[in-house]
Amino acid sequence: MSSIKGLPQSETSFDGSTLRVAIVHARWNKSVIDALVAGAVAKLKEHGVKDRNILIQSVPGSFELPIACQRRYRDRSSWRNVLDLPDHILILAFRTPAPTTAAMPNQPVDAVIAIGVLIKGSTMHFEYICDSVSHALMRVQLDTGVPVIFGVLTALTDDQALERAGLGRGENKGHNHGEDWGSAAVEMASHTRRWSEAAYEQSQPCTRYSDEEEVFRTKVLLMGASGSGKTSMRSLIFSNNPASLTSRLGATIDVEQNHVRFLGDLILNLWDCGGQDSFMDSYLSHQRSTIFQHVGVMIYVFEVESRDMAKDLVYYKDCLDALKKYSPEANVFLLVHKMDLVTGNKTAALEKKERDLQYESGDMDVTVFGTSIYDESLYKAWSRIVHTLIPNAAVLTRHLTTFAEACSATEVILFERTTFLVIATSTQTPQSADVHQLSTTRYERTSELIKALKHSASRVREEFHALEMELPEYTAVLDEMTKNTYVLIIVHDPVIETAALKINIRLARRKFEELQGNSIIS
Repeated sequence: MSSIKGLPQSETSFDGSTLRVAIVHARWNKSVIDALVAGAVAKLKEHGVKDRNILIQSVPGSFELPIACQRRYRDRSSWRNVLDLPDHILILAFRTPAPTTAAMPNQPVDAVIAIGVLIKGSTMHFEYICDSVSHALMRVQLDTGVPVIFGVLTALTDDQALERAGLGRGENKGHNHGEDWGSAAVEMASHTRRWSEAAYEQSQPCTRYSDEEEVFRTKVLLMGASGSGKTSMRSLIFSNNPASLTSRLGATIDVEQNHVRFLGDLILNLWDCGGQDSFMDSYLSHQRSTIFQHVGVMIYVFEVESRDMAKDLVYYKDCLDALKKYSPEANVFLLVHKMDLVTGNKTAALEKKERDLQYESGDMDVTVFGTSIYDESLYKAWSRIVHTLIPNAAVLTRHLTTFAEACSATEVILFERTTFLVIATSTQTPQSADVHQLSTTRYERTSELIKALKHSASRVREEFHALEMELPEYTAVLDEMTKNTYVLIIVHDPVIETAALKINIRLARRKFEELQGNSIIS
């Protein structure tokens, strides 16, 4: 009979005294299951996991393991109360067999051990169960971010199963793999906690990006309930994806960090925070200081037709309290999203939402926008938001006004190169705006159209560089101003040639490169 070797001992010693581990096991092949569960529990205790922090739940067979593991992670409605207990730890506790098991409370876990025993029979049942359970358990841990230890034996004979539970019928009793799974649970739970803490490293206002250049980081929190549309708007603004592709995006798991280079030397450290209840509870409890420290801007997204607005407001006000404590100077923007779903008077609906949100915000100064991924409103909101992150944007506005006068232009608009968000515009007299009947949404509509044009060019493997239009009503030139910006010049004087405008852009580039750098550094 072959020797069965266990998991080699890790070079690192892991402390399980603060960990919470769930064991979910099938009841088929009970004698082997009992030995495996006992081995896992013994090893968990050896690593310091407390008795009350080990839970054991049984299900009929291995096929039921994935749904049980998934529900143990998701059903955590009392998490916040648990964290108020003296030792910050309480976990589900179970005993096998199932009839004597106490009711399972809803608490978070650091790892789950899924234990089952499948023994090959005379049909294909064995192959189907092995394959489906393996893939499903992998999906559970990837979807939840909680380690799921694969403790499902897939044996071809009874003896193979017995040996892997330390119950061999010969002289060689084999090795109890349940012990390996207990050690693996403690190790992976410890790693996951450490990885989570490392991912949330504190963002500083100014840091070194490379050996040669200095950059300035601004932390931007993107928060809101799950399904409110946060990830979709991030995809549109920063990835140039059209609205038609957002349906393919999945829900955010925990926190997704993206470092977006903006205007060359300004790094937007964008934290897209998953809005599921379990994640929100975590942000507002033991991750509170990490999430809300050094925040420059918090963007909170509300779905306009939310069916659970009361709960959304509870989380929102908790976030405001945390922001006041850890980042009192942060700007707060509230996006009432999915306005396209409003069937009645959209203006009236937005005004009501704005009044309600202003009231719920108390003394906090907030700015409210109504947005949708299907029109220019989203670009308008994000342009206003990023404008607040540029310390000396007024200087750019003043020089754009001077540049507009030199070009005899009605208006000049400066766009950020990647996102095509509006950075600054020339100052315009009310008389000029009235004479030429300029649309109040012209900046955002232009951003939307140019991004659509860039996307179309990329689909045919072409690169967008510049745009010239000569129409009876006006002339427009869009060209690079600096390595990080585009400039759009609008001229209503039919005498002005596009060639002259392009020459002026070329002559102004060096000056605006200096202004851009100074506006970031100031």
